[in-house]
Amino acid sequence: MNLLLSIHTFSQCVAFRRDAYLCSFGTDVGFEDSIIGYEALLRRNTLEEGWYYFHIWHKSQLIGQLEFRSFSRSVDTGYVQLIYLISEYRGLGLGTELQEFIRTQLRDAGCSKAKLSVSRANKTALRHYKRSGWTYLFPNPKGKNMDFYQLDL
Repeated sequence: MNLLLSIHTFSQCVAFRRDAYLCSFGTDVGFEDSIIGYEALLRRNTLEEGWYYFHIWHKSQLIGQLEFRSFSRSVDTGYVQLIYLISEYRGLGLGTELQEFIRTQLRDAGCSKAKLSVSRANKTALRHYKRSGWTYLFPNPKGKNMDFYQLDL
């Protein structure tokens, strides 16, 4: 199931992405440039196989968002673009549940590994990924102070 985009949900996608950017880099300077074309990309990708977009709800409150795909430049490897929870829901173990959900979806799609890129400044995310079994691969040449990590599914 992919998320249905409306003006309301797209604005929420942008708000979640902005907060994730702030968590990753400690500033939102440069954020506007990073989302140029984001709405068109979301709308196009939700129609294509292999792309996964989910909003995360707790009761009637929208608390997060997942963005990932079942392909990348590496063979049999999915790519996680965003695992996001609003601040009140971080540190409660939900990140582990979300990663298990992603693992299941990617395995069902034929992937044996997943890859993501994370900012070196996002210490909380790095601790979580390392505890969850993600291993360092190499620096991300496109991302300032970012590295690629990989997880065996």
